Amino acid sequence: MKTKEEYYELVKENRRLAADPAVTKCPCPHTLCEWHGSCKECVALHRYHKDHIPVCLQPMLDDKIRALARVAESSVSKKEPTPLAYRQYVKEQDAK
Repeated sequence: MKTKEEYYELVKENRRLAADPAVTKCPCPHTLCEWHGSCKECVALHRYHKDHIPVCLQPMLDDKIRALARVAESSVSKKEPTPLAYRQYVKEQDAK
């Protein structure tokens, strides 16, 4: 377990990281998504709908799940992404 001093140093480092635009920039490739760049809202909606993990978190979890699947002698397949045309359709409908 960390000491309170070690924990405080961790909090200070996290504050520094959270203030760095390079760290907080939305890494999701779906730039047409209505919630692109609004990570708090994006994650909240993914949690609410329990549909899938936000795209920006998938690479991190894929690595961990693949390692676990190897131990369980299973396989992992990716979910088909939402077509770009669907995101464009939303923009078109909103413009009407």
